[in-house]
Order: sequence, then structure tokens, then C-alpha cells
Amino acid sequence: MVTGTVLFCSDTFWDEQGDAIVSIDPTVEVVRLVGDEHVTPGDLERITVAFFSADLYPERAAPFMGACIRAPNLRWLQTFSAGTDHPIFATFLERGVTVTNSSGASAPSIAETVMLYLLALGRDLPRLTRAQAARRWEPETSRDLHGRRLGIVGLGAIGTEIARRAQAFGMEVVGLRRSVRGDEVCETWTDDRLGELLGWADAIVVSAPLTDATQNLFDSGAFAAMRPGTWFVNVGRGEIVDEQALVDALLSGHLGGAGLDVFATEPLPADSPLWVLPNVIVTPHSSGTTDRSRRRSVDQFLDNFRRSTAAEPLHDIVTAG
Repeated sequence: MVTGTVLFCSDTFWDEQGDAIVSIDPTVEVVRLVGDEHVTPGDLERITVAFFSADLYPERAAPFMGACIRAPNLRWLQTFSAGTDHPIFATFLERGVTVTNSSGASAPSIAETVMLYLLALGRDLPRLTRAQAARRWEPETSRDLHGRRLGIVGLGAIGTEIARRAQAFGMEVVGLRRSVRGDEVCETWTDDRLGELLGWADAIVVSAPLTDATQNLFDSGAFAAMRPGTWFVNVGRGEIVDEQALVDALLSGHLGGAGLDVFATEPLPADSPLWVLPNVIVTPHSSGTTDRSRRRSVDQFLDNFRRSTAAEPLHDIVTAG
């Protein structure tokens, strides 16, 4: 029978943070995932706590999560990510495993990427990059962010950080969320006013989680409801968007451009027209992958590990549904 804490983590995480872990709990034992080697049945039996750190994603996610699934005494799993819509997390919850995420750890980094998209679309950076590659001198009038209207669909931790930065650029911001608390950083409407928001904004940013309600939320009707020339940014989940409807809206010229970090199928298939549309910026689901976001996710795990050791309530517990 397992008595005490046995932590399952990556070799990289332990090399960097092992001393910090031991300073919190000198009795802790560790099982490390070294490379992508299999964990022995004996070690699987011992594991009680697991930290799915950012260095494991994506190359070593499968062997790590596979070991967690096979660990019969696992009682708590923390992930570096905020999103927990992958079915594997539901599997852990059904087993009675406590799952915690790193809510907000990537929010500032994702928000900076959103501003990158908006600035790039305003200055038509894709065209300028093509002109530079061809050594063509082609000045044109560009557009400022100041005074433009930004609609944020999903005003959680990420949406809030986006709103703060957009306001600093002089944008008029309205956020959308299920219920309005009254302490939001910008004017906030409830989800039932989505159509109104789409017709009001010069740019729409999606930072909502994937749920039954948001699946394919942005279809041909949603894009048609947007003002001509609207910029569209998605840092939420790819399945929130009907990609063919998005492509059609871009090809027709109804949308002025898009910045996309998430897709229905990842990696984005090589034959997707999104790769080659001249007014689209594609990034490989990396908007929140920065040195600072990784540090924040580690700090959040260390805080929760301290809480667990002191028998205090954990932060950022994920619930089913």
C-alpha cells in the first residue's frame, strides 16, 4: 500500500525543480519519465501525484498520459494548460482523480499574441513580408488600432488580458460572457447578445472554451453578421469555428483578415487553404507557449503542491461537465 507522496513528472521538470519540490516535502519520492521510456509496473503502482508539465507537450504527452491512466493509485493530476476539454481529463475525473489546471498561466502570453495579430492585420504585415521577400518597395496606407471596436467572445482569464492590452492601444472593447459580474475590465454583455456584438465590432477575438454551446458557434451565419472588413482572431479552440465557412468569408472579401492559432484538425493539414490565403496569419497552437507562461504554470504547481502537503484546499480544481 502506498503511504506518502510519490510524484510522477518529466525528467526535465525534476532536473529544474526537484530541489524546490524536496524543500516543500522532504519525504517525497519521484518517478520520472525519462525520454519516452515506459514506466515499470512497480513504479506505476507507486504514483500518487502527477504534473503534466509544458516540456512534455506535444512530443511526450502520449507516454506520460498513458502512464497516468495506468497508475491505479493516482489521486491528483495537475496540467500546465488551462484547457481541459480533451476527453482524457474526463476519464480521470470519472475515476475520482482530482484534476487541477493552470488557469491564467498562459493568459498574458496569449493576449500578447492576439495584439500581434491585430497589429499585423492593421499594418498588412503579410503583404509587407511578401514584398520584402521579393525585394519590392510597395508603401501603402495602413490602419491604426486606436479607435477601433474589439469584440471578445469569452471574457475569462485570457479575454480579460486581451481587453487590458487592447484598451491600452485605445480600442473600444466589449466582452461577451455567460453572466456579467460587474467587476469586468471592460463593458460586458451576456452571450445572448452575440449577434449584436458581431454587427458592432471591427475585430472579433474568440477566447472561449470548447463546450456544447460553442461548438461551430462561428458558422456562415455568424460571419455574415459581421461588418464588411472585420478581422477575425481565434485563440480559443478550432472546433468553435466552421473552417469552410471561414475560408468562404475570407475568399469573398467579407472578412478583412484572420489570425488563427487553433484549428479543427491539428497539425493543420497541408492542403488547407488557410495556409495560402494572403490575409491570414497561421501559428501552430503556440500563442501561449512562452518562457514566462511555462514559469507561471510551474509556480502554480509548486503552490498547489505546497497546499497538498499542508492539507490545504487546492486551487483551480476542474469539475465535470
